[in-house]
Amino acid sequence: MQNGDWRIEFGSDSLLSAFCAGFNAGFGDYKYGAQMDEPQFVKFLARSGVDLQHSAVLLHRNNREWQGVGVALVALDEEHAWCSGLAVTPSLRNMGLGRRLMEAIQVKVAQAGAKMLRLEVLADNAPARQLYTSLGYTPLRNLIYWRTISASPDIHWDAELHAANPAEAIERVFAWQRLAPAWQRSQRVVALYLDDLWAYRMQHGGKTTGWIVCLPTEPKRPGQPRLRIMAMGVHPGEDETTLAHQLLASLRTHQPDAMFSLINEPEESIFTEALESTGFIEVDRQIEMVQCLETL
Repeated sequence: MQNGDWRIEFGSDSLLSAFCAGFNAGFGDYKYGAQMDEPQFVKFLARSGVDLQHSAVLLHRNNREWQGVGVALVALDEEHAWCSGLAVTPSLRNMGLGRRLMEAIQVKVAQAGAKMLRLEVLADNAPARQLYTSLGYTPLRNLIYWRTISASPDIHWDAELHAANPAEAIERVFAWQRLAPAWQRSQRVVALYLDDLWAYRMQHGGKTTGWIVCLPTEPKRPGQPRLRIMAMGVHPGEDETTLAHQLLASLRTHQPDAMFSLINEPEESIFTEALESTGFIEVDRQIEMVQCLETL
């Protein structure tokens, strides 16, 4: 897919540099954008489950050279696909190129057997929401980005919280979850971080009542740990609201100096009330949207 000055290609090892350049160019002004070199970009792709074979890069000709100026990144899991990011460099926006990237990956993943393509868009990103709506994507639910704003909260809980094996914790916590997680916090994706994860088991009266899995991230201030909550669950069929509060309060008591974040927790989660009561605030929200590829 091309004209004289631009073209769209799907991924291969030979296009890794173009993909990295396209990502940096397209997401340079994004609210949560990050600039990466190629090794960092490769790690990002691996941890996101993104498959370059089904992802698209926008190439623009500058004199005789072709440069990456945009991307549409895709993860594929049998009949389900997820667009982890769409971006075009600012100077080439409003030319229909984001639409062409989306149309290209939709055809590609449909040919690979995907029946549904999901994505998330920031609630305040009106141009992107308009694009996805015009392409036929429909909203499913709101996803909340939570974060603590201070360490050492006035929270004390005596529930037993013990370090646990992350692989066991992942298996158990997803067996207890009733609400489907966002794609990037699905069991498949969380397991990609296994070597770096911390996990905890909450016990009461010798019985396991909760699990929580965290990812240490780079501290913004020396000596202040930062942990991203990747997955959590409490024993189903009991007072789950109380257990949710106990689990988060116990975690904050266990890590009193840490700052925590939680990305894309569904708004209707049983943990919403517990997050608010244990010092988390809503930082942002995204809208999860879906396209049925069988109707295209």
